Amino acid sequence: MEEEQEKGKPEFEKILADVGHYGAFQKNLVRWFLFPGVVPLAWFSLNIVFFMSVPDHWCYVSELVTSNLSVKEQKIIIRPMQKQRGEDELSHCEMHDFNYSQILVDLLEGSEVRSILSRHNSTSNVPCPSGWMYDQTLYDSTASRQWDLVCDKDPLPNLVFTLTGVGSVLSTPIYGSLSDRIGRKLTFFLCVFVTLVSGIASLFVPSFTAFLVLRMINGGLSPTLFQLPYILLFEIVGKDKRTEIMSIGSIAWTVGLCTLPLFAFLLRDWVLLGIVTTCFCVPYFLYWRFLPESPRWLVSMKRYDEAVIILTRIAERNGNPVPSNLLERLKKVEEEAEREKQSNTSHNVIVLFRYRNLRKHFILLTLIWISISIAYNSLQLNVTNLYGNEFINFFLLGIVELPSYFLCWYLMEKLGRRWTNVGLMFMVGLSALIPTVVYSKIGVGFTIGSLVGKFGSSGALMVIGQQAAELYPTPVRSVGIAGSSTIAWVGTILAPYILYSGTYDYRFPFLIIGGVSLVASVAASFLPETLHANLPQTIEDGENFGLDQKFFSCIGHSWFLRSPPETQSYKSSLSLVLQEKEGEKNN
Repeated sequence: MEEEQEKGKPEFEKILADVGHYGAFQKNLVRWFLFPGVVPLAWFSLNIVFFMSVPDHWCYVSELVTSNLSVKEQKIIIRPMQKQRGEDELSHCEMHDFNYSQILVDLLEGSEVRSILSRHNSTSNVPCPSGWMYDQTLYDSTASRQWDLVCDKDPLPNLVFTLTGVGSVLSTPIYGSLSDRIGRKLTFFLCVFVTLVSGIASLFVPSFTAFLVLRMINGGLSPTLFQLPYILLFEIVGKDKRTEIMSIGSIAWTVGLCTLPLFAFLLRDWVLLGIVTTCFCVPYFLYWRFLPESPRWLVSMKRYDEAVIILTRIAERNGNPVPSNLLERLKKVEEEAEREKQSNTSHNVIVLFRYRNLRKHFILLTLIWISISIAYNSLQLNVTNLYGNEFINFFLLGIVELPSYFLCWYLMEKLGRRWTNVGLMFMVGLSALIPTVVYSKIGVGFTIGSLVGKFGSSGALMVIGQQAAELYPTPVRSVGIAGSSTIAWVGTILAPYILYSGTYDYRFPFLIIGGVSLVASVAASFLPETLHANLPQTIEDGENFGLDQKFFSCIGHSWFLRSPPETQSYKSSLSLVLQEKEGEKNN
């Protein structure tokens, strides 16, 4: 049996097994590149959340600013009460139409603030004529404060987040294509360089428009920077270790999430925060000599001699003998790839819409992915609007991802992918909706609901990626995953404006998050289970996959749990089952 499996392996997998598919060479890359390399990605990808934080603000009144009044007393005198976000709050954008000089005279005469306000009772309010004062409890300065992105400009911080998502949608295919043309290694360092330059430049430009453009360029690099370290490692490790690498990378990302608010808390200034976090790009250049190019990519470019050198290094570092006839075997790998490419030339994303079942899977997976993206990104970006300290809230929203990954992995192997995703998205929906019914204003309840929702959406992201990889048939697996995940960026683009709806009523974002999550929960129940299944290898396999599964089942129909006989293909096994059912129906 082992010999038969060895025969069925692609040639490159055999070469990788000979040089060592997870030896000292790969472990060093994980230890010294993957983990320490992914941690800072969270810092310069999400520092924008703290850049755009909008502190409490009120109208600037020169007479009061130069007086001896405390900030608290100034706010009492300046700010009228208005209906905001569905409840009465002190206004941020208007001030009492008072004679503030006379108020100061009255204060000097010994009158109390409350009695003065009652005597100077104003029946009208006016917009802030001279700008705003900002609370400095948490920050000395933010980008929102520098450009006064408040009141009539308050949609602009959300525009920054939206254009970051747009930048990702536009640039990810470009950098992906570039990595296929010039190599994974060179593309990675090019992205690091552009991230460093655009990130630092955005901190010192004089206009908000220039800042916006540079942040769109900077944010558009984040997905590529996140993906390339995985790709480099995926292409030199065995299949059984790829899940481990993904888990290590996810943990590293969470470590970055949890430590970022510490930087923001200690530095207090958005420019300093930007310089410190973005300059962590610089150590990446030390990897230039240490990091190998992908030998798979070199073979695809017919650069066999360079691939031989790298594979020889891997074998020697892993303590394995260098395979004989390595050059000839690598040429055979390219021949296999060419044959596979020719056999799959007609398979593109259009194929997913030609067949009923494949079309259903694509639509459901994409819809669920968008919903998860909306929930995950909205809850993460909403940290500055939650009750309590936003630095602590950001840390908590990061740390809940760790137990989510471990629990999710356990449930996927025990209950299956389908019902795990249904349960997680149902949890997200309830955690967002319950606080809107139970609590009358933003408080601890909404913070707890956000933490539970982030826990569920983090796990659901892991599940949906696994389901997509197992549901799309081999010829269109990459195309299907790329299509669904790219469209899912719509959720990232919409998230800031979902949060902006909270300026009208604080419950609106939670109602939207809860609604789309419940829709995703229902949609996930109509996907077939893939746990222990024989994955679809052809387009026909994908079209027929899951047709005989029952709706109320945990791990699918028993036919999908057993391997097909060696003398029959997946297609012929399915045909026999369908013939039996047809015969039963006729009888």
